[in-house]
Amino acid sequence: MIKQLAVAVLAAGVLGGCDNSSPGAGGKPSSGADSDQIICYGRENNSGTYMYFKEHVLANEDFAADVQTLPGTAAVVNAVSKDKASMGYGGIGYAKGVRALKVKKDAASPGIDPTIDNVVNGTYPISRYLYMYTVGEPEAAVKHFIAWARGPVGQKICEEVNYYPLPADKKGGDAGAAPAGKTTITVKGSDTMVILGQRWAEHYMKSNPDLTIQITGGGSGVGIAALIAGSTNICQASRPMKADEKKKIKDKFGKDPVEFAVAMDGLAIFVHESSKLHEVSIPDLKAIYTGKVKSWSAIGKP
Repeated sequence: MIKQLAVAVLAAGVLGGCDNSSPGAGGKPSSGADSDQIICYGRENNSGTYMYFKEHVLANEDFAADVQTLPGTAAVVNAVSKDKASMGYGGIGYAKGVRALKVKKDAASPGIDPTIDNVVNGTYPISRYLYMYTVGEPEAAVKHFIAWARGPVGQKICEEVNYYPLPADKKGGDAGAAPAGKTTITVKGSDTMVILGQRWAEHYMKSNPDLTIQITGGGSGVGIAALIAGSTNICQASRPMKADEKKKIKDKFGKDPVEFAVAMDGLAIFVHESSKLHEVSIPDLKAIYTGKVKSWSAIGKP
């Protein structure tokens, strides 16, 4: 029975050990529980989750060419839930119908569950902040909505929808009353954050009926591009903005982008509920997702 797998081995699977077959993902079905091939699922390259995984798990090596790339964590979870030979990654808030593995920093470290306490205190090895960005300091309704999301009500909603709130020292205070007048705020970006953004919008609009919040996904890269183009008020991103992206905003608007941490997330490693694997190390993940490890037997499956 497989009990543990290191992060380095996982990376190898993404880079070259993933078969391009699985139900629900546009490929051929795998042979399921009897398949020795590790079927790898991941995100598209406009995703902040993709970039985070590449940087923090693959150490900026390339993904394997045959990894199945899907347009959202929900699609990854759906594929893994149907394929007993598969593995995927994504935001912990989507972990339904699959099992999230414990993750080990290295082969000698203990496996850590992606629980709220472990993510918020930083012991889970692949924890991250989730962000909102604006062009320059936000004003009026945009400023109020972001402050509300970072405050007591918004942070409580994080937990209610299986996302993780900010550490106590990073949370905001009470946002006070919303500004008067009818306003529409557009929010675009991270697919990981869509569910959270929608719940925030629903609660916020109930308390502030003159304000309309429109939430759309597409990926962190899409949201950042929209912010640069001036076509959204707020970008949601599951990764920090890059220096060249910040420069484009400064060059176009004469203002720097402003970053707001609004929640936390454990980047979860998903396997089928029937899998005998319970832990994985970052070195093993790297080996899997880069193609250096291609089979379950190579990591100890009987």
